[in-house]
Amino acid sequence: MKKLDNKQIYINRQYLINNYDILKKKAENSKIMSVIKGDAYGHGIQQCCDALEKNGCNHFYVARLDDAINLRKKHKKKINIYLLSGTISKEICGYIKRYEITPIINNLKQLEIFNRFIPNTKFVLHFDTGMNRLGFKIEEINQIKELSILKNVQFLMTHLSSADEQNIKECRFQLNQLKRINKLFNKPLSIANSSGIFLGKSFHLNYVRPGKSLYGINPFLKKSFGLKGVMSIYAPILQITSIKKGQTVGYSKTFKAKKNIKVATVDFGYSDGYLRSGSNRTKVFIDGIICNVLGRVSMDLITIDVSNVDENSLYLGKPVEILGENQSCEDLALELGTNEHEVLISLGKNSKKVYI
Repeated sequence: MKKLDNKQIYINRQYLINNYDILKKKAENSKIMSVIKGDAYGHGIQQCCDALEKNGCNHFYVARLDDAINLRKKHKKKINIYLLSGTISKEICGYIKRYEITPIINNLKQLEIFNRFIPNTKFVLHFDTGMNRLGFKIEEINQIKELSILKNVQFLMTHLSSADEQNIKECRFQLNQLKRINKLFNKPLSIANSSGIFLGKSFHLNYVRPGKSLYGINPFLKKSFGLKGVMSIYAPILQITSIKKGQTVGYSKTFKAKKNIKVATVDFGYSDGYLRSGSNRTKVFIDGIICNVLGRVSMDLITIDVSNVDENSLYLGKPVEILGENQSCEDLALELGTNEHEVLISLGKNSKKVYI
């Protein structure tokens, strides 16, 4: 890694395709529907969609209408776009029809709005089988099962609540609930998110919806299945100094040196998505050497212990690995006390992205 003038995020498109191919092989005969919401988990929605579409994926999930419209404008009719938030107004229905977006209809009120304004449009029915977040309740089936617009239902879906924890009992309960519901509809089915794909063939059904695994997040803790982290982040050193035993670092003096140490200040902080919860607990790397974060994470700076780094490797602009070969998003998430999704989306927001 050469000297940096600014912090940079590197997005490895080949790793993205590697992960897609692994998922495709794992899901066998099920169609892959790539989840690219949250700006493709911070990786860049248009660029990731481009790479995946060129490698055979033509089904994509987004959460926001603006993302759906922007994708359609660029990709014309090449891809199928699914809007997870459904519709809540006549205006949104108009956009759905105009840009040929497939809405996920989540409740009776959404279905009423859909039926009133765009009844001849294809859509997906989402049932709640245990998440209690979005989706029709099972007891509401009798209010919809005879509607004429059901001929336009592309498939039924539900969302697993406990697949990441490999709670097979709960996952099978949800699967059985979905199959029981489908006796009244006789439609294709989808239940598997990233972790659901790795639970076994019985969860694959007609469509699978990988999100985090596309970007290299392990389906289960510390089990990678060959998935590769797509994002890596480097930020430059701005200053190098020495502090003596007993001196403190950062706001509120939360770090106090127990011995004489060498400290570097790095151009990265919580304005770049590096959560403040990393104060005094996270680490970064310089040439593979662990450097602990000292003191509070500031808005645009972190201070790190570089006492063990070779003197020749310390200079202004030296790249510091925030995320990459030595530091996975899984490891960083554990240190920050959150999940990998938040890490990637937060870190992917403000820095320049370089696609390799």
